[in-house]
Amino acid sequence: MIERDMEDLIAEYPADFFPRLGLILKGRQKSFAGVGRFDLLFEDCHGTQALMELKARAAKYEDADQLARYKDELERLGTDNVLMWLVASLIPNAVRQFLDRVGIEYSEIHEAEFRRVAARHGTTIRSEAVAPDVTTVTAASGPMRPSMTLRSPLSQAATIVRRTFSGTQVLTGATVEKPSKFRWIAYGFELAIENPDAFDSNHFGRLLDAFEQAVPSRRNASVVGSLRTWAVNPRFSRLPQGTYCSLLRWVTTSGWKAAVPHAEAIWSYLFGKPTPTWYVWDLGRKAYQFDAAAWKVWLESLSAAGRNAEKV
Repeated sequence: MIERDMEDLIAEYPADFFPRLGLILKGRQKSFAGVGRFDLLFEDCHGTQALMELKARAAKYEDADQLARYKDELERLGTDNVLMWLVASLIPNAVRQFLDRVGIEYSEIHEAEFRRVAARHGTTIRSEAVAPDVTTVTAASGPMRPSMTLRSPLSQAATIVRRTFSGTQVLTGATVEKPSKFRWIAYGFELAIENPDAFDSNHFGRLLDAFEQAVPSRRNASVVGSLRTWAVNPRFSRLPQGTYCSLLRWVTTSGWKAAVPHAEAIWSYLFGKPTPTWYVWDLGRKAYQFDAAAWKVWLESLSAAGRNAEKV
């Protein structure tokens, strides 16, 4: 995740990150002559101007100096009652103490929180958006179960279809036909394994290694890292919606052909086949759209397929 992603999400959903402050966006990416370009400017419910600088890394002392120069320029332009605010993914204690001394507000917001907000609103993280390369769509046999008829307009697959993504064929469908060994339970849109004893951490680690190595640019580093973090203790950890949605994008819409089979192998290990159709690229909006109704159908079929497999 880059700073522009942080900026987009905070600008669009300030109440998700800073509740009860009543922040209203007043400006973004504006330049001060000879000083620099600030990220975001808000006004709170008391009329206080809050100039926010974002860092997708650990905060440094120099960031405070940068904010101080912005404040001096705002005051020179006649803007008073200004609060300077630093937002970073990590703020070391020594930097916190310094910011307290110089009167600069700060917030430490981890990448996971940005992903939760994006998932909550069905918003795409711009730097990770990859337009789909769909070259063929061929209908196959096997209608969807009648009891699980989809009504949502985004639910595109009433049958299992074979789609070619970047030269790699992936089976997609609305419901799970071949389950994994895991039983899943949902907490909102987060997922948890009910039978974690079946999880093979060594095998999962090898799958992640192969996926990671398939993308030399490390553009998949974020989702790989999130999956590794979750896999440390699947007994007590929940798999975030943003993490498995990001993995699904790599399976179905990745521009990196070599990565598709490795991402699909991870998905199949966790959830079975076919790959679901509840998170799709909307060409008109140029964004991914999350179909909650289709997701629920998929989850029900995932549970049902798992129960049926246990009976065999």
